[in-house]
Amino acid sequence: MKDDNARLRAAIDKLRVPIYIKDPRGRYVYANDLACELLERLRSDVLGRSDSELFPPDLADAMQAHDRRAIAGREPVIAEERLRLPGHPEMSWGLSIKQPLFDAEGQPEGVAGLTIDITARKRAERELVAVKNDYAAILQALPDPLFVLDAEGRCLSYRTPSEALLAAPPALFMGRTVREVLPPAEAETCLEALREAEERGHSSGKVFKVETPGGTRWFELSVARMVRSAGEPQRFNVLSREITARKKMEQALQERESLLRAVVDNTPVEYWARDLQGRCIMQNAMTAAHWGDLLGKRVEDSGEIEPVSADWAESNRLAYAGETVHKEVEYEIDGESRIYQCLVAPIRVGGEVVGIFGFNQDVTERKRQERQIHELAFFDPLTGLPNRRLMFDRLEHALGTSARRGTEGVLLLIDLDHFKDLNDSHGHDAGDQLLVEAGMRLNACIRQGDTAARLGGDEFVVILEDLEGIAQASTIAYRICEELARPFHLRCGKDGEGITHQVSASIGVGAFGRAELGAAELLRRADTAMYQAKAAGRNSICFFDPAMQAAVTERAILHADLREAIRSGQFELHYQVQVDAQRRPSGAEALLRWRHPHKGLLAPGGFIELAEETGLIVPIGHWVLEIACRQLARWAQRPQTAHLQLSVNVSARQFRQPRFADEVRALLELTGAPAERLKLELTESSLIEDAEGVIERMEALRVLGIRFSLDDFGTGYSSLAYLKRLPLVQLKIDQSFVRDVMSDPNDATIARTILALGSNLGLAVIAEGVETEEQYDFLAAQGCRDYQGYLFGRPVPLEVFEAALAPG
Repeated sequence: MKDDNARLRAAIDKLRVPIYIKDPRGRYVYANDLACELLERLRSDVLGRSDSELFPPDLADAMQAHDRRAIAGREPVIAEERLRLPGHPEMSWGLSIKQPLFDAEGQPEGVAGLTIDITARKRAERELVAVKNDYAAILQALPDPLFVLDAEGRCLSYRTPSEALLAAPPALFMGRTVREVLPPAEAETCLEALREAEERGHSSGKVFKVETPGGTRWFELSVARMVRSAGEPQRFNVLSREITARKKMEQALQERESLLRAVVDNTPVEYWARDLQGRCIMQNAMTAAHWGDLLGKRVEDSGEIEPVSADWAESNRLAYAGETVHKEVEYEIDGESRIYQCLVAPIRVGGEVVGIFGFNQDVTERKRQERQIHELAFFDPLTGLPNRRLMFDRLEHALGTSARRGTEGVLLLIDLDHFKDLNDSHGHDAGDQLLVEAGMRLNACIRQGDTAARLGGDEFVVILEDLEGIAQASTIAYRICEELARPFHLRCGKDGEGITHQVSASIGVGAFGRAELGAAELLRRADTAMYQAKAAGRNSICFFDPAMQAAVTERAILHADLREAIRSGQFELHYQVQVDAQRRPSGAEALLRWRHPHKGLLAPGGFIELAEETGLIVPIGHWVLEIACRQLARWAQRPQTAHLQLSVNVSARQFRQPRFADEVRALLELTGAPAERLKLELTESSLIEDAEGVIERMEALRVLGIRFSLDDFGTGYSSLAYLKRLPLVQLKIDQSFVRDVMSDPNDATIARTILALGSNLGLAVIAEGVETEEQYDFLAAQGCRDYQGYLFGRPVPLEVFEAALAPG
């Protein structure tokens, strides 16, 4: 028996449950190994001690109370005790079972107990309580009703912040299925949400409506499958959110969008919108009809969708940057030019740019009508010229500009002489044809920037601005007279019979720029001058200013005299000798003179400029070339003159004639003149316009043997790039440099440079205007080998020139 007790005690000592025995005074008389381990004490240090010596006071008091209750009740006590064990910073929980012990007489012998560690269970209980509290807080915070339904849709329970959120009183749906309380379609929506949650664990976005006495109410369901234990039926948490306000807002938005779509689609403009990536997100019917379907496409996706250009890219860039862009664009559509008024602007949401939109409106017809209105308001419908109203606007502008800049201009008032006779004899249709042609001829006579207008009837006005002088105005006026005097070829009558009719023009001229004048006063002056022109016999020009009129009259007389001089052969050539380095005659320059019947012998300075302006220089130049060729042919027949060269000046206007080379070739063949003895002198002004054409003509003539000299070198346009391409044989130092070569270092340097340039380019150099021995000596020292000037001989008639060449 004793051995059995020892074995039992040894087994109890090793049990992994704390076991202990206390005597009636509460002192420990037994503690197994685990109890000692938990107390971190030796058994000898535990036995004989009480709870107050081993545990904190509050825990010791609780243990002793449990012991007393077990002894007093004479039955076991089960109690939870919170333990703080040595070495364990956290509190532990134990479930203690206290068994009272009694002797044979029933007297208490103490308490036997054991303690089971329930710390993990207590922690789980705390966590479960926390979860329940969180869940309760969430439920408390939910603004929407929460229902618990089973798989058939039966309402098991609900919770709601307010019963006003429910579509019906709770008694109507508690314990009943959705099929019993909702119409079939709405009930099916709810059951579908439950089935979806059963499969996937959750469901959301299902919407149904309920008709109530207060109107239709819309709800959106969110369903979650609840966790269940084995054998339990499936239940679901169903959150029901009322979205009636949202549905009304969506409906209102849909109505507004439909209204906007109806407006946009039926507005006669193209509309489009793009997102931040440049993709088209909206278009109306006109846009799709014009460009095709743009939705989802960017501008650069297809060149056929929308014109891709730097201009479009820049407009879109500015719109994305927040600017509104207005522009006018012209497209070619089905072979027809169409004009669109375009707008590109940003789309903003909360101040942020989220895209761009644009309108394209076809304004072709409007533009055409505006042009027609403008033309009717400002242009003569017959001739297309500016009308009286626009003429006055431009005249006022010209007067203001002239006053600011200090420039001069004139107003020409032009009346067609005897125009009424044409209307009377051939009808107004013929008269209209002549007026149209007259307007075209006026436009051809004036410069760019000048204005030709129809004042009314057979009266026209020309405004000339920024004139270089009265001579320029006179030249244009005479050109107008000449153009209007040319025959008009008209068609009149039902059969379109052709007739030729001639008119003349009386022109009154009023000048502006010297004094302040109004447009009306200037027109009055020109009108006065025009009637003076008619009184003088018509077909004439009259200036309001007497001094200007005198100059114009003199110019007109000179012009007429020039024409007569050509017809009656009043021109003659004088010859100025050219010598070599040994002062031996090497040739001559042919110089034009005019033997005027009243003014005597005139040098070119008195009439060449007018001849150039009027174009008379061309027939005059032809005469000079013919006489020069005939003279060369005669010199070639005599040994003493056969070596002579003859230089002839050719004007730029004459040289630019398309058939000039053919003309010279014909003269050489006609006269038999040696081409190699003919030297044509060109000025630098000949090279300013159509340089390639000049070079081509020079090459054609050089093939014939003709040689070229560049006259007045250094005084005008000098391009070395062209100089090296020209087939020249000679440069001519202008007399303006030779005159002061001994007194002006600059002129001396220029002369020296031209001589060096000629030497380097392999060109001969001749100096003209040599009048003193000092000039000759200077030029000779610089390498000059050919000369011309009063030192060697003045320009003289042919017989005097040839007499000077005779021996002896």
